[in-house]
Amino acid sequence: MDIAQLTTQSTLPAYIELFDIDCTAIAGMGNIYRYTPNVNGNTSVLFGGDTYLPFPIEISDISASADGAPARPTLAISNVNKLFGRLSFSFKDIIGAKVTYYRTFAVYLGQATKISAAPMKYTIARKTSHNMSSLSFELRSPLDSDRGMLPKRQMLKRDFPGLGINKVM
Repeated sequence: MDIAQLTTQSTLPAYIELFDIDCTAIAGMGNIYRYTPNVNGNTSVLFGGDTYLPFPIEISDISASADGAPARPTLAISNVNKLFGRLSFSFKDIIGAKVTYYRTFAVYLGQATKISAAPMKYTIARKTSHNMSSLSFELRSPLDSDRGMLPKRQMLKRDFPGLGINKVM
């Protein structure tokens, strides 16, 4: 049964959130960290052949709108084992790490394939806070890149005849 059919039922299984934090794009790092907020007590879960460890992690301020700039959600990670605090100090706040956020149901755990709602993919843009107990990062959409231009070529009047019509002299 797929997710669309499952959501039409009168009772739903437990809703599960999973996070991949892919630090392989950062020079000197080669790790992918997989976490889930506290699920099934303190046991790890298997999703798509990967093991996700229970860990205090949360994403907020997710929105989907076609108006204006893409949303910049916040990822809050516990610093209970000091791992992300060390990574943040050693690797320039892990800016550029890729975060994939999966939303699925408990019935899809333990399978070889990843059955979930469309995964949300983000990149860590900057660290917004860091204290003894937690770190917060601002995420950005892959479509929201710094200094990106569309089209990626110079706009000339011969190619774009309307260019410069409303130019104020």
